Amino acid sequence: MTAANIAVVLLAAGLSRRMGQDKLLRTLPSGQSLLEDRIRMINSAGVVPFVAVPDKSTKLEIVDRLSANAIPIETQGMGHSLSTAVNALPEGIDGIMVMLSDLPDVTSVDLGRMIERFDSKTILRASSAKGTPGHPVIFPTRYRPQLEALSGDKGAKVLLDTDFVDLFPLPGQNAVRDLDTPEDWDSWVETGSMTRRR
Repeated sequence: MTAANIAVVLLAAGLSRRMGQDKLLRTLPSGQSLLEDRIRMINSAGVVPFVAVPDKSTKLEIVDRLSANAIPIETQGMGHSLSTAVNALPEGIDGIMVMLSDLPDVTSVDLGRMIERFDSKTILRASSAKGTPGHPVIFPTRYRPQLEALSGDKGAKVLLDTDFVDLFPLPGQNAVRDLDTPEDWDSWVETGSMTRRR
């Protein structure tokens, strides 16, 4: 399996209510926003992602100037964002990787290893080193109709709960550490994680 066979959907349309500001626009020591950093990480894995972002937003402007495909989202909700993005994907792909944009420690090496492991038949889900399910998740294209039919804020959880899922451990907390609150962000900075990525 090669990166060219996998379409990567980066979900970046959330409102970051618990953070108190748009976390994807927060600046890292590199001078990049978290959103720009995540897109460039995906690019480093040899992939041009499809990024679900709010219509007429600063995030849309960021995506437009990077090596990424912007998918403008008009209605909130992870299910709606995912279905809109999947509907925009090209034909002829073998899998759809769904990635959350607030997972700061996922690396291009992690993505490459998952793409290598994916068999195009079974859902492949990243986990922590100790086996806690996380993200990204790669869906075989036979799930495309179900993903395109999602709505609201439930995302693809129903598929993950009812179908067989192959867990793929990533190093440490890469697959499960997300940044939802200012405390999460401060803790992440204090661990020095942002200086040990890629």
